[in-house]
Amino acid sequence: MKIEMNKNELERALIALGKLISRMSPVPEHKSLLIECRDGKVCFSTRSPSEQMTFRTACAGEVEFRCIVGFDEFRDAVRGYRNKVLEIEDNEGILRVGERTLFPVSGVEWRVPCESEHCSVSELPKDFVALFATAAPLVDRNNPRKVLQGINLCREGITTTNGRELLNIYVPLNVDDFTIPLPLALMQTRTTESGTLCTWTDRTGKMCRIETEHWVWYANGLEGNYPNWKQVIPSQKALVRSVSFLPERGQQLEIFLKNVPDQPPHNPVELYQSDDPGYLNILAGEMHTSIAAEFIGNWNDVSIKLNKHTLLRLLSEGHTKIEAGDGHFPILATGGTGRYVTIPLYQPKAQETKPIQTQTEESKYNFSED
Repeated sequence: MKIEMNKNELERALIALGKLISRMSPVPEHKSLLIECRDGKVCFSTRSPSEQMTFRTACAGEVEFRCIVGFDEFRDAVRGYRNKVLEIEDNEGILRVGERTLFPVSGVEWRVPCESEHCSVSELPKDFVALFATAAPLVDRNNPRKVLQGINLCREGITTTNGRELLNIYVPLNVDDFTIPLPLALMQTRTTESGTLCTWTDRTGKMCRIETEHWVWYANGLEGNYPNWKQVIPSQKALVRSVSFLPERGQQLEIFLKNVPDQPPHNPVELYQSDDPGYLNILAGEMHTSIAAEFIGNWNDVSIKLNKHTLLRLLSEGHTKIEAGDGHFPILATGGTGRYVTIPLYQPKAQETKPIQTQTEESKYNFSED
């Protein structure tokens, strides 16, 4: 029983599938590949303790088979095959990939998640995987609380925070509150396909499935309560001043900042209105520049100080408008992907020289608190 498929397409898929492989795991299925062929389609699956992912594509040859082989052995066999059309042949569980023979892995029982009849379904737009990639840099992978190592999904969209910065990307979802593990394998697919999100709860806990034309990703939801990030978003009434600029001016500023040497521990960059009201001055240590900008509100004797890397992240996400209030309150950046919120190093009121740092304000705007 032989099938034929595109070798290059499979090689790219194996890169993403390999993200779930744990070569040090004592569990055989965590370093194995499940191959299933039926109805002119072939599926390749890998799994970890909390995730499972499948790549599916069309193949030539009307055969049916199911086998489990070592992931590394299969990947090496595909890499060593020279033709663009890959031939895979199954002979009672013994797999032949080109000129290589692969024997089945014994003792593996591949468990498929059982979906609830009462799952919630959300339609996902094209390029939604790219939104996860945009949110991922703000995930605190070293946080002792597992829930803060993930990405939160709710009716207001996708949210991540590292305790100092917060990003919310609006995507309408039929989910009240669900935190998924950082989907590195799914992000590696770089798929631009639209899809669906299904979430449900069973006896083992929260579960979800994201499915597109070629990919299916299952994951266990992370336990615990995600921080109440909505209280961190400053109200429009509190944002008394703003500065906005064209995207090309933001790119110009980004290039400038990349050439600014670090100034530990805070790497401060100060933003203020120039004597010419149509320009924003940027001071970073002994280096300075200015860009054309539009101001709203009172900027007399007022400046905003941000960490250089925070400002770079803000600009890299395409934000072109920064709104601020009085005192040590979060700033809000918009114009790019989602809403970006962070606390400045200090943000004094007019004619003040010291930041406002009351215990009440610090605790109120701690992004990591519940």
